[in-house]
Amino acid sequence: MTRPWPLLQSHPVFDAGVFRVFRDRAQSPRTGQARDFHVLHMADWLSVLPLTTSGQVVMVRQYRHGSRRDSLELPGGLHDGIDEQPDRGAARELAEETGYATDEPLQILGVLHPQPALLANRAWIYLARNVSHRTPPRPDAGEDIDVVLLDAAEIGSRIASGEIDNAMTLAALGLARIGGHF
Repeated sequence: MTRPWPLLQSHPVFDAGVFRVFRDRAQSPRTGQARDFHVLHMADWLSVLPLTTSGQVVMVRQYRHGSRRDSLELPGGLHDGIDEQPDRGAARELAEETGYATDEPLQILGVLHPQPALLANRAWIYLARNVSHRTPPRPDAGEDIDVVLLDAAEIGSRIASGEIDNAMTLAALGLARIGGHF
């Protein structure tokens, strides 16, 4: 059985604004040896799977600088912090990126650790039922977003073709499928 590694030291190495890199020194409970690890700290991520009253999935297509290509994914973004509940942040991201909203409470599908070997943040994944278009989208200055409506039956073929390959989107769709939500 694995045991936690006691943290001996943690020092900031680099601050890029959206994330900070720390060098942590931790001690192996098995060997007693201390080792250095680099950990990225950033805000938690929010993602929402919006379903319209007709059962369509509201997605967004946007250019992603990491992959240097368009990505078809669920709406989402960074959690604004302790003054905002994650479900409210997910609803905010949905409205900002797509103009869609719901009068129903968002349902939590899961809280994941996207890459626990390097990232200290979590990803909050929500389901929004009976969403409807309410306002024009209001993307951030660094976003160019197209809203895409897909029938739930199209999702599998879009994944198989590689068009949907965003890991957090795939995780959200998997959690929704396991929960029988679509």
